[in-house]
Amino acid sequence: MDLRGRLRTGSDRGETLVEVLAAVVILGIAGVAIVAGLMLSVQASDIHRKESTGGAYVRSYAEAIEKYLNTTAHYVKCAGSGDYSLSDIGFAAPTGYTASHTAATVLAGDGSAVTTGSCPSRDTGVQRLTLTVASNDGRASERLTIVVRRDCGTGTSCD
Repeated sequence: MDLRGRLRTGSDRGETLVEVLAAVVILGIAGVAIVAGLMLSVQASDIHRKESTGGAYVRSYAEAIEKYLNTTAHYVKCAGSGDYSLSDIGFAAPTGYTASHTAATVLAGDGSAVTTGSCPSRDTGVQRLTLTVASNDGRASERLTIVVRRDCGTGTSCD
């Protein structure tokens, strides 16, 4: 046997198992980082779309309440959370969203809140409502605070 022949075949340049594994690990980490970045981008886009949609719907909700109060005398003294309901005002929550509002806070002439016990006698015809439209998956929630007032137009009494 010739040892020189063996040495020549052993000197061929090739990649070792450690080098191949290191390359696979580096490419795997880079691939995971790229996929994670894409997923984050998709989620952020979804949240932003839902926030924009919710914002538009909460403004529509406020406009529906305004129209409801301006059409006829629908103002409710010391309104609770059941007053100004979605069905009463003619507003339907869009698919995938839930619309709600807090009980009205009656405001005194100086803008301060009136305590519940003295509400019927101190309701000056101005209330603060907080409207909320939230996506059903909990990713987005838009809130809008509005002030509603009793219509004291021609021929109506504001007592």
